[in-house]
Amino acid sequence: MTRSSPHSPPPAAVAAFLRGLDRRARLLALVQCGDTAAATRALDATARVFATEAGQRPIAQWPQQYWRLLLTAPTMRQADTPAAGPLPGITRLPPPVRAAVLLHLVAALEDADAAAALGIDTDAYQLRIRDALPRDVLGQPDLDVWRAWRAAAQRALEALPEAAPADAPRTPGPQADATADAARHRRRMRWLWLGVALCAVALVASFFLHPRGRELLDQWRNHVQVAPLPPAAAPKARFDPVDPALHPDRELLAEPGTVQLARQLPLLAWLAAEAPDTLPAPPLAPAFADTASAVPAAPSPAASLSERMRAWDRLSPQQRAQQRGALAEWQALPADEQALLRRLAARFAALPPAEQQALRERYASLSFDAHRGWHLGPRLGRDWPRIGALFAYVEPGEREALLRLLRAASAEELDTLARLAQITPPEARAALRRELLAQLPAQRSAWLRARLQQ
Repeated sequence: MTRSSPHSPPPAAVAAFLRGLDRRARLLALVQCGDTAAATRALDATARVFATEAGQRPIAQWPQQYWRLLLTAPTMRQADTPAAGPLPGITRLPPPVRAAVLLHLVAALEDADAAAALGIDTDAYQLRIRDALPRDVLGQPDLDVWRAWRAAAQRALEALPEAAPADAPRTPGPQADATADAARHRRRMRWLWLGVALCAVALVASFFLHPRGRELLDQWRNHVQVAPLPPAAAPKARFDPVDPALHPDRELLAEPGTVQLARQLPLLAWLAAEAPDTLPAPPLAPAFADTASAVPAAPSPAASLSERMRAWDRLSPQQRAQQRGALAEWQALPADEQALLRRLAARFAALPPAEQQALRERYASLSFDAHRGWHLGPRLGRDWPRIGALFAYVEPGEREALLRLLRAASAEELDTLARLAQITPPEARAALRRELLAQLPAQRSAWLRARLQQ
């Protein structure tokens, strides 16, 4: 028996596939090349090669094959690119790291598919993502920078105009004549209306230039009544820029110990769930009965608060945003998890510096997605790798409601959500989340089991 040739897909299917990822491909090529002409050449060459090779692979592998072909173009691997364009923060990265970040944020590929498109394994791809991010004061990847990159990529995709169809048919001769006549008619009408407008302006000007017109205008102006205002009352208070009560971040500055705990939240959550036995036992049990005793109280004198205000104002906007975000994550935790992490912080501080650094290095070696989960606390952080696919990217208005739902979910409900995360395609996840939020708490378990059977 002779081996049959691979089935060639219809051209319409290939064209529809290319149209579906046109915006993402154009943005990725522009940021990776740094030049519009070079990006256009790379996209055209990739489209031609992909159309000839599409029949050799199943449709499910088309995205991986397309991005692999695009990234192998010579202009996509240049050594340097100026920090300009729609995504300047990503453009400054080296080309290999830049390509890895763009495959995640612009092409929306999973880690395995992105690694295959780059010709590397998944661990090496995740290492490139971690290397792309700057480090915070604790030596961890800065998640605020990652969120800013993701938001900028989404805005750039939305602002990118639709590409004009390359195969638009030419207009026949008679139709072109009719179009030209219509254009000439529109130009004549514009000139006609312009003449009418000029005549109206001249008529109005002649009215105001005439003595009678100026007299009427003066009479209209004289109808304005002028009356003196009453004397101003003395102000009840004056703004004092050094008054701590008027500082916008006074609550954060009043609790420096809580802020320090909040900045260590993901590390402490990981220790509570994965490495509790590595920490020493508390020296005295009563010392941990009061959760506030694990962290020193903030100094009470006003002078100390004023010094913290001046130090806070010297921070960059990005550093202040990081601390505000960390405190918000801490305040969103349940009270029992806050108490647990306070106790763990005291035990962690009792370790020798070498052991503390070893635990930090173990935490830093985790995957990027695992780091994101531990920001939600020890309970959700442990289950996040299983359910993260459903809840990693949600609408801002749904975030608080979904967090409350997940914190109140039972172990059985989390297991069901983990199984749904494996079988739900990406395009159906938003609808599933909306239906999940619409269920009453008493009916949620039954609804999840029924949804799993569909």
